[in-house]
Amino acid sequence: MTTTTSDVVRSVRHVRVSLLIAWSLLLAPYMAVHAAEDEPHESAISAHARSFGAAVKRDTKAVGAGCKEGAHRVAVAAKAVGHEIATAAKRGAAETRAAFRGEKAETPAS
Repeated sequence: MTTTTSDVVRSVRHVRVSLLIAWSLLLAPYMAVHAAEDEPHESAISAHARSFGAAVKRDTKAVGAGCKEGAHRVAVAAKAVGHEIATAAKRGAAETRAAFRGEKAETPAS
């Protein structure tokens, strides 16, 4: 019985694969323990940054709601002022027209 080069190469490959499998099985528990220890822990700075971000978000929503209410109040006041100006302008225009005609002006209803 003669052994050829391909038989020797095949047997070396089998031995190499067997050693690789045995080595990986021996290292698996060691790697699992160290993987659990290497989990990142939250630092005090990142916890503070996260809570600060949440507080800023909450305050932004509150300020936004206040601004929305304030903007509505400004719009209502501007409309009222505009109405008063328009009424005064109509009254002034009616008085001016009447003065040109030589009549007493009748003021329009507001």
